[in-house]
Amino acid sequence: MIHSKFEAEYHKIVIVGINSGIGQALLSQFLESKAMIFGLDIQKISKASTHANFQYFQVNPLDIDDMLTVVSKIETKVSQIDSLINLSGTIKSFKTIASSTVEDWNETYDISFKSCFNACKLFSPLLKKSNGSAIVNMSSGLAFIGQKNYGPYSASKASVLSLSKTLATELAPSIRVNTVAPGAVNTDFIYQKDGSSRFDIEQYQRMIPLGSIAKPEEISSVILFLLSTGASHITGQCIHINGGAMML
Repeated sequence: MIHSKFEAEYHKIVIVGINSGIGQALLSQFLESKAMIFGLDIQKISKASTHANFQYFQVNPLDIDDMLTVVSKIETKVSQIDSLINLSGTIKSFKTIASSTVEDWNETYDISFKSCFNACKLFSPLLKKSNGSAIVNMSSGLAFIGQKNYGPYSASKASVLSLSKTLATELAPSIRVNTVAPGAVNTDFIYQKDGSSRFDIEQYQRMIPLGSIAKPEEISSVILFLLSTGASHITGQCIHINGGAMML
């Protein structure tokens, strides 16, 4: 259940990347409240909801015209947006920088960074109409460390972090902007198409002080807090959620 203290604040919310594991966790938690949720994703949603307070848009966040159409459709239903959550991200290939191609970098940056930029830019006018709105963008622990074969993803998520800090200064005081940087999360993202994990999960968990990788709900709960009045004096910050795997 969403804490009653937060419930009244979750009015009109846009989630980009609703089809992700964390997106689905957020949707479940928001639908427990009286929030109105607009979910966006390039893929057909895997778990369709017929809830009266949820509307789904299948859209490519990189297509400005299509995104503007979605913004216009949302604007016909609500006069403002209270919260924007950007979850998009991808790892298309595992290559060293020397062996990677420009296409590898462009594709990763398009999904992991540009989709976030587009959503922040296009929804900002509706967010400014709200009293105390907030944006939460998804970065990654990999934005802070160098790790072999993750170059494009790490760089794209570092760009999300930098974008968020810039937006926090430019959109203040009407809109707060924060970032979450998870470590490994138990979603489809950490598995390859053949079902194998991208890394040795058991070995990784032995390195984590809390002894396990995060569940999607453990990420979404932090996002919920950052959207609440309990975080009304927090902006331009990055919250790490990794079980102690990285302490900054």
